[in-house]
Amino acid sequence: MRTTTALLGFVTVGALLGANSVLPQSSTLPVTFHDEAEFTINNGAREDGFLRVAIQPQGGARKEATIPVTSRMGENDIAQQIADALRPAVGPDYEVDRDGGEHVKIRKARREAPNFSIEVTFSSPGFSIVIDT
Repeated sequence: MRTTTALLGFVTVGALLGANSVLPQSSTLPVTFHDEAEFTINNGAREDGFLRVAIQPQGGARKEATIPVTSRMGENDIAQQIADALRPAVGPDYEVDRDGGEHVKIRKARREAPNFSIEVTFSSPGFSIVIDT
């Protein structure tokens, strides 16, 4: 598995300051599709906000789950909430498991299911997310 560290605090700051100034409208970002991915939530939240995970099946419709994040949530609580919200959102083509306390794993439920890309957005400081694909 290849490890991708999400520097999402900078992404969130860029979005808050105006993503148009960071990336021209005509630019498209490269997309990578995977057959599985694992999220690791590091630390708990320091402030209230939200966490959204979007799954984009190759050639299919975007599926996403958004959870409220409160300042009292630890890493295990955040992982549990996002796993619970993703299960019904991704449908029967994908499985969502919680590997241990702070890990959430998404994988194809059947071989014929399309690979998927992942987008993570959050607004609550204090924690980070590492994505292994």
